[in-house]
Amino acid sequence: MDWTVLLVLALAGGFFLWRHQKNTERAKVAADRLAKDNRLYQHIKAGMREYNWRKDKENFFGVKSGELLFETAHLAAFSVSHFAELRVGFYFKDINEYGLYGFFAGEPGEYFDSYYRTDETFKKEGRLLHDNS
Repeated sequence: MDWTVLLVLALAGGFFLWRHQKNTERAKVAADRLAKDNRLYQHIKAGMREYNWRKDKENFFGVKSGELLFETAHLAAFSVSHFAELRVGFYFKDINEYGLYGFFAGEPGEYFDSYYRTDETFKKEGRLLHDNS
């Protein structure tokens, strides 16, 4: 058998093995990101349930941006100003992460919810990859 053919086959096999390893690493990073984003998404939804429950009992109108709306054992909710959306920022104590919820009402019957990963200033907006469950 010709040694050149074996060498080419060995190099091609090594290349495909290297590419497979790189793709596996990328898939793990993507799966980890999706899991973290899903966890934060569920926390933000729970925070909004608490916010909606409290908003009728407590007066959140007129609270300045960045001010504390309420605090529980698990989270702190903050008012966040935005030119087009109603926004609520959250700090989740158990996972030590910040989340941001945005609500926009468009045409009659059109409502849009936005979920973001953010920092303590609530200025950074990293859109969450999440399952809609």
